Amino acid sequence: MRSKKKILLISLALGVLILAGILVRGYFKYREFRENPAKIIEAIPEGTNIVLGEVRHTAVREGRKEWVLEASSAQYSENTKEAVFNDVKVTFFMDGGGQVHLEGQEGTINTAKNDIQVVGGVRIIKDDQTFLTERIEYNHETRHITSPSEVRILGRNFDLRADRMQVDLATETALFTGAVEGKIDVADQLTM
Repeated sequence: MRSKKKILLISLALGVLILAGILVRGYFKYREFRENPAKIIEAIPEGTNIVLGEVRHTAVREGRKEWVLEASSAQYSENTKEAVFNDVKVTFFMDGGGQVHLEGQEGTINTAKNDIQVVGGVRIIKDDQTFLTERIEYNHETRHITSPSEVRILGRNFDLRADRMQVDLATETALFTGAVEGKIDVADQLTM
């Protein structure tokens, strides 16, 4: 009888120790993922597709935050190394301290390169200027935003249209190509 009680107590103690070990390991994994959410994607087995709700992704280079992407949902494919987002909002951080805000209906990010494409009702806002187009492509390496489709640029004193546009975020300059036309109200600027 005593040996049965001893075996039961030893089994119970081992069960408690194993459970405690599992809980401690789970806590440390939780802390690791909470401190660095990108590790969640690294932990996903190869070939897995996942769907996430309310996503936030930050790109950092040399200790500097370059952009933050937020979306209402995302679907990630390990095979293509791409994530597809819905209701995308991206904030780009400029070297001089300013920000450029971009939003669109759907976006794709190449997770290996951090390149972004956004389509559908794309709106880019920088200070008092608004750029409207249907598609943009962001090259993370060069920090260029390109619109291969027609773009409309609205400002306090102008309304322009161009076939294509390229914005260099590093130099904060824009190049408009193709048929460029518009209206510029220079009356305010010419008064002395």
